[in-house]
Amino acid sequence: MSIKKTLLEDIANQLNVSKTLVSMVINGKGDSYGISKKTQQKVLDKANELEYTPNVFARALRTGKSHLIGLLVADISNPFYSHIAKYVEKELAEKGYNLMICSTDEDAKREEELISLFAEQHFMDGLIIATANSDYTYFEREKLRNFPIVFIDRYLSNLKSNYVVADNYQGSFELTDVLIHKGCKNILALNISPSHISSLTDRVKGFKDCLEKYNLPLTKNTIVEISFNDIQNEVRNTLVKALKKPLKIDAIYTLNNNLATACLNVFNELGFDAKKEGLHFASFDDISLFDFVKPSITSVSQPIELIGKEAANLVLELIDNKKSSDKQFKNIVLPTSIISRL
Repeated sequence: MSIKKTLLEDIANQLNVSKTLVSMVINGKGDSYGISKKTQQKVLDKANELEYTPNVFARALRTGKSHLIGLLVADISNPFYSHIAKYVEKELAEKGYNLMICSTDEDAKREEELISLFAEQHFMDGLIIATANSDYTYFEREKLRNFPIVFIDRYLSNLKSNYVVADNYQGSFELTDVLIHKGCKNILALNISPSHISSLTDRVKGFKDCLEKYNLPLTKNTIVEISFNDIQNEVRNTLVKALKKPLKIDAIYTLNNNLATACLNVFNELGFDAKKEGLHFASFDDISLFDFVKPSITSVSQPIELIGKEAANLVLELIDNKKSSDKQFKNIVLPTSIISRL
């Protein structure tokens, strides 16, 4: 048995008023059209009684606003992105907007399909994107040029855009510096593909520059790239080789938390005691798991709550100024902090 959806016509017929009047009241325009408070209240009461739910997309076509924001992230299972989503949603809700979250799995084609659906079909008022795309020209197309888009976590260096990111370079430089001051001279860094992503390239640069500052070796084996699609197996294969005795490395630095978690799994499988073997372990990104595991992990903490809030407010600002001819781009780079665990 299907449940009939209440329409504007149903409310109008029961109150013996026009559909246009009901629409004006439902859309909050009763005062501007001189509809009495008493009539407005009758319409709202009847709508509530009949459990009327507005068609968001129909309203968007009619009013030009859906009050929906899309959030496209690379991997919603990653605590970093799920926590950002939480703070974006909270901030938007306070401003009367709803959030729709989609995971692209680092697939640029899927990302473009979602952008086409949400932006070009006007289902969303704006988008917040952790892009997997390396083609900046895609975002310069006519249909996207004036659409409110805020990049988070990553940006495209050749594209003038609005973005909110952590200071990945400085965070990586400082974390490497901490390892070096602990006596580490042969650090194995694990990076993750796609490596064109700005957050990763900035972290790699910070790592390399710090090694150079202290005249430490950087060979073709210093940084190992791990595929996003096969993290656990590739990390296992890498560590099985790297952890053979006698150890030639004195630290492992993972450039994101998924890699760190994979390393912890391998340590457990191999029965490897990093502390006993004198191996330091560090990671970019800090997650709650790190407070409870061994070995102790020195990590870079990103200001996740602030990233979420700044991104939400920036996309709303772009929506409000959509018709403005002033094309000033905001690039917000937020400081990180080092979490040292004994």
